[in-house]
Amino acid sequence: MKEPKNHFYFYLVLILIGSSIPGDTVPSFVGLTWDKLLHVIEYGIMGFLGYRAYHTEIKSPIYSLIIFGVLFGALDETWQSFIPGRFSSHYDIIADLIGVICGVFAGTLIYKDSK
Repeated sequence: MKEPKNHFYFYLVLILIGSSIPGDTVPSFVGLTWDKLLHVIEYGIMGFLGYRAYHTEIKSPIYSLIIFGVLFGALDETWQSFIPGRFSSHYDIIADLIGVICGVFAGTLIYKDSK
């Protein structure tokens, strides 16, 4: 899997698989205390992978990926609301947005000279 787009899409699938785990089987160390931090990290990775995959193809990758990230986060939270023992939270979407922004901007720092 050398293609960055494949990494990005594979990671999106992993996020949805993780969101499909019923609430009673989620490990106990993932408490509400760490929940928002995990969302920021998870979506930070997504933002970085998205920037790496599309920074040379999309005219404004920063804005496009941030919008995509928040929409994907909303979809993810909606999906989670149908999983037993899981619930949806608009605070999780805000944490997802912060993560995507951090990941995209990390990508801009690393890939700034590749255009």
